[in-house]
Amino acid sequence: MTEESPAFRYPAARERVRDDTVDCDALDQFVKDAGRSPGKKLQVSREESIPSQIAERMGAKAAVVRRAVRLIDDRPVSVETSYYPADLATGTELESDEDIPRGTIRVLADHGHTQVGYRDEVVPHTLDEHEARDLTAAKGAAALCMVRTVWSRERVLRVTTTVTPMGGDVVLCYDIGEPAPAGA
Repeated sequence: MTEESPAFRYPAARERVRDDTVDCDALDQFVKDAGRSPGKKLQVSREESIPSQIAERMGAKAAVVRRAVRLIDDRPVSVETSYYPADLATGTELESDEDIPRGTIRVLADHGHTQVGYRDEVVPHTLDEHEARDLTAAKGAAALCMVRTVWSRERVLRVTTTVTPMGGDVVLCYDIGEPAPAGA
């Protein structure tokens, strides 16, 4: 990390249902708290056949898919694609092409599907043509792909893939236990 490339440290392990006073999702709030400017370009679709590795984790073939190119200070830093089982997402805000300021975790909780846990798997990845275009990077460039599988007590609620180029502006951080003291 150098002064020329100020990295944004994202405490990825702090995902949770937040109170109703928030006006943006968790990642955007962390970006704002760091004194930076968040943004996203969002596409929403309903897909009857999703990638098999996602379908297996989710236990469903049809999904509402929310794909966002996440921005920090107007620069694309990641492509985040969230798959929600169609039977949970149908008829909710998750189908909307609009941003959901209170966050999708809250939407699911409000519909009786409270998140109680998740697993992150971080794997090496190379950017495909679409990811490279969205991230203004070279096709085949080295990246990390974090696959987050989220569940309630009854079932899987969401599978999200987040692709971030290596050497980009995002550092995934995993703090365990209570939040670190200021300056840590």
